[in-house]
Amino acid sequence: MRRLLIFQHVDREQPSYIRQYADEHGIGVDVLTLWNAYTMPDPTAYDGLVILGGPMGAYEDFPSRGDELSAIAEACAAGVPTLGICLGAQLIATAFGARVYPHTREGKRIKEIGHYTIELTSEGRGHGLFRGFPPAITVLQWHGDTFDIPEGAKHLARGELCEVQAFAHGNAHGLQFHIEIPPDRLRDIAVADREWAHTDFELNEEKLHREAEALAPLMKAQCYRLMDNFLSA
Repeated sequence: MRRLLIFQHVDREQPSYIRQYADEHGIGVDVLTLWNAYTMPDPTAYDGLVILGGPMGAYEDFPSRGDELSAIAEACAAGVPTLGICLGAQLIATAFGARVYPHTREGKRIKEIGHYTIELTSEGRGHGLFRGFPPAITVLQWHGDTFDIPEGAKHLARGELCEVQAFAHGNAHGLQFHIEIPPDRLRDIAVADREWAHTDFELNEEKLHREAEALAPLMKAQCYRLMDNFLSA
């Protein structure tokens, strides 16, 4: 049986659609809940490594940061398919020496919270990670940080407010946006992050949840398609 190792940073940001995908495809999953005491497994013993999001910054000194960066570097060096989502993408970028930082423009904080349209770059349209995707994709965003493309990486997707939305570096892939969050989980995240989501941003929560319900079938289908591509790359 194939197995995935998943790094989870907080209880509210769970594997959700990714876990459902794995269960339906006969893929075993080991989830490392990093806010609890843990023993880091050997990432090279798995068929894929997935690093989820979280409220911390990749540049902050949170307890699991060093262990995660070491595991990411080890997995990537061994050619293990690696996928980072939001904070996870920023940690992969950090592991490859790229800069991660709060997103500002003309001195003003820039956040993306809610549903946005991103566009695949020319490299993204020809890359296996986005096989079967249209050139413009509706995604869920929940971030206030951004990062530089690691040296030697391919820039796969861009957004109007945030240029770097996806990249690939060998078998490592980073997504600034979320693919795994269903509407019920988004409600929990919105409650927990309410103060952050209403600072330097005017979040319309009613609109957010209405869109999440309407887009749920599309979001799940996109997650499954991307996971198919990720694990066959």
